[in-house]
Amino acid sequence: MPLIFLLFNACSVQKITIRYASGIFDAGVKAIFSETDYEIAKSSIPANLKLLEAIYNVDPQNEKIITLLVQGYTGYAMGFVEDEDPQRAKLLYKRAFEFGINYLKAKNKKFAESLNAEFEKFEKTLKSEFTRKDVPTLFWTTMAWGSYVNLSRDDPDAIGQIPKIEAMVKRTIELDENYFYGSADMFLGVLLSARPKMFGGDPEKGKEYFEKCIKISEGKYLLPYVFYARYYAVQIQDKELFEKLLNYVIDSPAELLKDAELLNIIAKKKAERFKNMTDELF
Repeated sequence: MPLIFLLFNACSVQKITIRYASGIFDAGVKAIFSETDYEIAKSSIPANLKLLEAIYNVDPQNEKIITLLVQGYTGYAMGFVEDEDPQRAKLLYKRAFEFGINYLKAKNKKFAESLNAEFEKFEKTLKSEFTRKDVPTLFWTTMAWGSYVNLSRDDPDAIGQIPKIEAMVKRTIELDENYFYGSADMFLGVLLSARPKMFGGDPEKGKEYFEKCIKISEGKYLLPYVFYARYYAVQIQDKELFEKLLNYVIDSPAELLKDAELLNIIAKKKAERFKNMTDELF
């Protein structure tokens, strides 16, 4: 009995310590986002993610840790892996999604039940069960899911998930459109622009969402320009717009977005890559 008590007590102490260390986690995220050296960020993020996983194993219901894991794996896949190794990125997106969706299902039984239900019930549950405080976990889980599906366009089952993904993004926008520089608008722009109308896309509506995201950040967040070019401009085959958007990103300083320069450095890397693909895309 004493040994069991000690083990239980040790586990409790670990959880308390983790919760009191939230300020350190916040500082670590800030340090990553303000990193201006792409290679330092690329090499340091994986170790931090494995540390977060170790903490998660001690406290698997810690929402902050789970949100950081989902955000971290999704951001790492998008910023450093997807362009070079899409198959590996898919696995990372899937890992991120599973952390997020398992937490949301455990936290909310009605949401868990609605996942495999008809779309109308799912949409209704999103509106009734999620509030502004759920936005970080909801958004990053949705982005991981959507990014996985975006790399699985040859899979009919994956494509069939898009309406629910779009509903989750729209709910995020309803709750807090300004979250993470308006990235939910940007992501909805990608989802709507990546597919032609005959396959359920709506590029012109997607354009509106890209421009909303740009407006929210006052043009300082460069990723929406990149995805605006890659998905909308390519979809409608507007080469002039494609080049204009990418040139703006390439010519803009990363420091436009204070304390999140890494996001703009990633955007500039992607802009250079997509510009080099102009002949292939048009």
